[in-house]
Amino acid sequence: MLNNSNTSRIRKQMVAIISVFLILVTTIGYIAPFEVYAEGESVVVPKKAPSVSASSYMVMSGSTSEKVASKHADRKMQPGKITMLMTAMVVLDNMYNDRELKNTVETGSAIAEYGDTFKEGESASVGDLLDAMLVGGDVQSAELLAKYSASSRDIFVNEMNAKCMELGLMDTLFKNAGGRYDIAAYSTAADLAVITQAAYRYQAVKDALAKKSVKIAVLDKKKKKPRQVELKSTNLLLTGNEKTDYQYIKGGILGLVDESVNSAQFAAIAAKDDMQMIVVLMDSAKENTAREATSLFEYADAKVTKNTIVKKGKMVGHARVRGGAVTRVPAYTETKGFAYVPPEGSDSLIQTQVAMYDDLNAPLKKGDKVGEYRIYVADELKGTVDLIIKEDVPLGWYPSRYYISNTATIVLGVMLFLLLVLLIRAGHVKRRRAKIREVMRREKIRELAMMQLEIDEDRKRREWDATGYESMPPRTTDIRREAINEGGSRRGKKTRSKT
Repeated sequence: MLNNSNTSRIRKQMVAIISVFLILVTTIGYIAPFEVYAEGESVVVPKKAPSVSASSYMVMSGSTSEKVASKHADRKMQPGKITMLMTAMVVLDNMYNDRELKNTVETGSAIAEYGDTFKEGESASVGDLLDAMLVGGDVQSAELLAKYSASSRDIFVNEMNAKCMELGLMDTLFKNAGGRYDIAAYSTAADLAVITQAAYRYQAVKDALAKKSVKIAVLDKKKKKPRQVELKSTNLLLTGNEKTDYQYIKGGILGLVDESVNSAQFAAIAAKDDMQMIVVLMDSAKENTAREATSLFEYADAKVTKNTIVKKGKMVGHARVRGGAVTRVPAYTETKGFAYVPPEGSDSLIQTQVAMYDDLNAPLKKGDKVGEYRIYVADELKGTVDLIIKEDVPLGWYPSRYYISNTATIVLGVMLFLLLVLLIRAGHVKRRRAKIREVMRREKIRELAMMQLEIDEDRKRREWDATGYESMPPRTTDIRREAINEGGSRRGKKTRSKT
C-alpha cells in the first residue's frame, strides 16, 4: 500500500515537471521571433532614449509614422528654417509642370534686404532657388520663390498654413516663407516631423536634401555671363565630421533661431535597411546638433517596429507615359514597405494602394519616380514607398503624344497597309468581274445577232413570201407561219421597247 502511494506521488511530480518544461519551451518559442531580425541578428533594445540638450524633440518613422521617442513634442516654439520645407511643398504644388523649374525670378529691392546672395536686379531659375533654399538655407531664395508662386507673399503664407490644415497639423502657424523670427509664428517638434515626412515625398526636395553643396547661376541684365554662387549644406550630418553607424543620412535642414544664443532648430531624415527615420530637434545647441541627432537615429533603429508588407523591387503596376517610345512601363517599389499597428489594433487594419502619376512625359530615366505605393492603417495614410522605373523611356514618334507607342505605331502601320492592299485587291477583283460580265454580255449579244443573221439568211434562201404561204406544201406553210408569228412577236417587243 505504501509503495503504491509513493509511485503515485512520483508520477504526479514527473507530470508537473514535464508540464513546466513544456510551458517554458512554448514561452521561449513565442518570444524569440520578437527578439531577432529577419536576418537572424540579435537585437538589444535600449531601455530609454539618450539624453539630449534640445528643449524638445521628436523621433518618428518616416516609413510608418510610428512615434518612437519624444520630449515635450507638443511644446510650441519658433519653427526656424525648417519652415523652408513647407515653402518648397507649396511652390511645387502651385507649379503647372516641371518645366517651370527653368523659369527665372528677378530680385526686387525689398527682397535684396534679406541677404547678400542676390543683389537687386539679379535673377535665378526656380530650380536653383529651390536648391539654394533647401541646401544652403538661403532666406532670399525662399522669399523669391514666394513672390514667384503667389501674387503676394501674404497670400503665399496663407497657402502655407492651408497646407498645414491639409496635413492635419493644428499646432503650427507660419508668418513668412524663410523661417525668419516672428513672435506670432510657432510650431512643435511633432508637427515639424510630419512636415518633414510629407516634404520628403517630393522628388525635388529629396534630391536637394541629399546634396552637400550646390552651385547656382545668378543672372544680371547688364552681364552676359552669369556668376556662380556656391552654397554649402546646413546639414552637419552631411558636411561635418560626426561618425555614426546609422549611415545613409538622406538630408536635413538647420536653422538658427537666435544667433546671440546659438539656438538651432534641426530636422533630418535618414534610412537604414529601407526604414526611414526622422529626427526633429528644437532649441538645440548648434555644436551638439549632429551628435545628438546621431544618437537618436541609432536609438530609433533599435526600437522602431519593422513589419515588412512589401518587398523591394516588386512590380506593382504600370505607369502611362506620354510622348515616349513606350507609353506603358512597369513600376517597381524602390525600397521595402513597412507598417506599424498599435498593440490594441489588428493587422486587418492595414490597406495598400498603388497611385500612379497621370502627368508623366517622356523622356524618363531609369530610377525616376512614377508613383507611390501608399500604406494606410485604419484608413489613415501612414507611409509611402516610391515607385520607380527600371528602364529609360526615350522620346517616341508623333503618335506617342496620344499614348501610342512606337511598337503600336508599327503594328497599326502594318495593319493599315494590309487593309489598303485588301481594298486595292477587292477593287481589282470587282473591276475584273465587271469586265468579265461585260465580255459575257457582248458575247451573248453576238450570239443572238448571229442567230438572227442565220434566220434572215434562211428566209432569203427559202424566198419566203408572206402572201403566198398557202400555195406551199403544208409542212413548209407551217414552218413559215411559225416564222411569221415569231417575227411579229419580236417586232411587237421592239416597238414596245421604243415606246
